[in-house]
Amino acid sequence: MRAAHPSLRTALLATILGASAVAPLAAADSARAPLAAAADSPRTSLAADADGSRTSLRAPLIAYALELGPSDSRSDLRELYQSTAALRAVTFEIERSLPPRDEDCAQTLGASRFAEQYAQLATIQDQLGNFEAVVQAHRSALACTPRVASYEASLAAAYINLDQIAAARAAAERANALDPDDPEVRELRARLDFIEEHWADATSRFRLLALGESQRLSQYARVFLWLAQRRAGLRNPDIPEPKPATPVSDEPSRAQSGLEQWPAQMLGALKGELSEDDLVQVIRQTVPESDRRGWLTEALYYIGERRLAEGDAETARRHFATVINLRVLGYVEYGMARAELKKMRDRKALAEATAAGASTPGR
Repeated sequence: MRAAHPSLRTALLATILGASAVAPLAAADSARAPLAAAADSPRTSLAADADGSRTSLRAPLIAYALELGPSDSRSDLRELYQSTAALRAVTFEIERSLPPRDEDCAQTLGASRFAEQYAQLATIQDQLGNFEAVVQAHRSALACTPRVASYEASLAAAYINLDQIAAARAAAERANALDPDDPEVRELRARLDFIEEHWADATSRFRLLALGESQRLSQYARVFLWLAQRRAGLRNPDIPEPKPATPVSDEPSRAQSGLEQWPAQMLGALKGELSEDDLVQVIRQTVPESDRRGWLTEALYYIGERRLAEGDAETARRHFATVINLRVLGYVEYGMARAELKKMRDRKALAEATAAGASTPGR
């Protein structure tokens, strides 16, 4: 079969390129919807405890999200326009020298260059929240240079954000086959175990990450490790002691402000050592304004998981929904919250279908 005509090839690339560099701006406007849809009340939630009793439960993190309101700060707009400008630039480079069809790319002399362009495009589209375009770009990158673990891992992460967990698992396993020692691949597989509620595997993998060399992955692995054990029904999770932090001489302000204590403070909140009000104050007092929405996204997700482990599904749902409405797309907790909400919807639909079937008289 002959290669597609250049004009048709450009049309095919439109899916990956995002059709228009100004499209993200329109999408961003629609993203600034009120957060109130996530919360029935900004301060209280009538939810079921594990023993089935009804109690009024405060939700300070949700209230703080409502207080912050939609994402319309100057820094948010600046990042948006920077990403849009970057999208235009990489689009221009790709269209100036159109890559061959995916099935032919690996045999061309410029295969590595084309793959790098696609990977760069995927990174920009990920920042803009165009996850379908991220998937297409990474598929094209892999077509040009197959057997690259980082491309497969990024593809899996995009699938998680699209609620396509089976596809994410397949990509993660391909990445693992290519580079089983990559900490990012290990972390991705552990998160998929968590989403799929394979608690024994999730516990084992997060424990290894908690003892690993990557300080960033180790700290978050300890949070997930605690939650995986609680979700499995263990009342007192076993968490290894963190490795001593390596001093960072060029960031004295970070140490002075207490930022280095995150996410250890989050783990303290899960254990009951800090309240939601305390977390709100931590974010208010120690986090730069431009980063508060990201930290709040993390806090909402992890506290939501704790509520779910306690049997309080409705309060958990409201925390996860607020994560989605905050739209901090670059944080893994965004995709994890989407996965939890999808599972809740699926279980509700199944329960309703089962109840309807039980109430239908037999013939």
